[in-house]
Amino acid sequence: MIKPRIDAKQALQDIRRGLTDSALMDKYKLSARGLESLFNKLVQAGLLLQSEIDDRHLLRTTSVDIAIFRCPACGMPQFNEFDECPQCGIIVSKYKGLRPENETVSEESHKPVPTAAPWSQPSTAVNLMFRGDERRTGRYHGRAMSSSPQLKWRYRADGWVSCQPAITPGGILCGTVGGSFLRVDLARGSEVWHRKTGSPIYSSCAVAGRFTFFGDLAGIVYAMDWETGAPQGQYSTGGPVYSSPLVLGDVIHIGSLDGRLHAIEARSLTVRWKTKTNGPIYSSPATEGSKIFFGSFDGHLYAVDHETGQILWSHGTRGPVTQTPATDSGLVFFGSGDRNFYAVSAETGEEIWRFPTGDKVTTGPAIGNDSVYFGSADGRLYAVEERTGRVQWWYQTGGAVYSSPGLIEGMVCFGSVDGYVYGVDTETGQMVWQFQTGGPVHSSPAIVDGVLYVGSDDGCLYALE
Repeated sequence: MIKPRIDAKQALQDIRRGLTDSALMDKYKLSARGLESLFNKLVQAGLLLQSEIDDRHLLRTTSVDIAIFRCPACGMPQFNEFDECPQCGIIVSKYKGLRPENETVSEESHKPVPTAAPWSQPSTAVNLMFRGDERRTGRYHGRAMSSSPQLKWRYRADGWVSCQPAITPGGILCGTVGGSFLRVDLARGSEVWHRKTGSPIYSSCAVAGRFTFFGDLAGIVYAMDWETGAPQGQYSTGGPVYSSPLVLGDVIHIGSLDGRLHAIEARSLTVRWKTKTNGPIYSSPATEGSKIFFGSFDGHLYAVDHETGQILWSHGTRGPVTQTPATDSGLVFFGSGDRNFYAVSAETGEEIWRFPTGDKVTTGPAIGNDSVYFGSADGRLYAVEERTGRVQWWYQTGGAVYSSPGLIEGMVCFGSVDGYVYGVDTETGQMVWQFQTGGPVHSSPAIVDGVLYVGSDDGCLYALE
């Protein structure tokens, strides 16, 4: 029997757009076991997260073949056959396991990486961390965009831009699923520099002083000079890194799929402590007071001492906690794969309230106006009262919402797998504007000086004003 051959890129977009199992089977003419085979091969290829399909329960019967091609040198999966790998740049026809005599090697790619990172106090960078600050509240200050923002510029990268861009006075910093970390000019959207890491980057960077920190799917945490892109050192975890770093003083805190939260000395890029959970850590850590909060795939939200990493308490749910928590006024807010959003005491972990959604919670929250805003795989952005969890409104999009919302001057901004970026009134829940990109929007927006910056899975970084 001939296996059906499926376009992996289209199938991935359909899955992330929220197509049901039955719709996928109907579109691709698959049995339940054929669909299971499709999911497994996308996960094995590193294109789909296991957490994205964990709530699907399928029979196992047949297998399918999908159109994925791997580079013989770096192993990066691609959607089309290629002569020159877009990831590592090798010429496939020349690749023999040995470098041809006439092939040159850039000095930069083989330059030794320093083992210690020079350090300085935080500079005047506008957006230092994922979600705007160390409490991950998603609040932005200053001038908002217009009521009908237009495209200022668009920068085309070498792969999906799924992380949140960091906005510094000297440019925009972000990574790509193509494995590049880059700096883009604020005014024109032109590239200032880019560096290849060799592995996809989903981790949103943190900026402190002259340096930026981020992780990649090879499990490496990098330190770079954000002005020049010069490497300053690296630290290896035991698993891929989706988490975005939290920088407190001279210590970088970041999760890994090795199931540990790593505390790394910024000066030397050596470990200070590691705290182990019973599952992979996709979540980025947040902090308030002397505690650090983060979720684990084992279904718990953890609070640990920021000096020692000692677990102070954990709050269990019935699903994986993969998204970034946020803290405000002595409470920690977070969602779970059990289709509930929670508020717990930052001091004890005691549950204060929970709010049920139509599907798993797929974003970190934004907090402001005495309200909490968050997205779900049911395609909705929710607004609930901060103290009671009582629903105020919800806005329905055309796809799952993985983009964590940002708040500025009465507006909440976020993206959807339907390919749109939305601006919604925080009081009424009515859409003020929308902007269409060329692919699903998993990136969380950053808003600075009247301009919104956001990435898309169409491979572009957008500036809207």
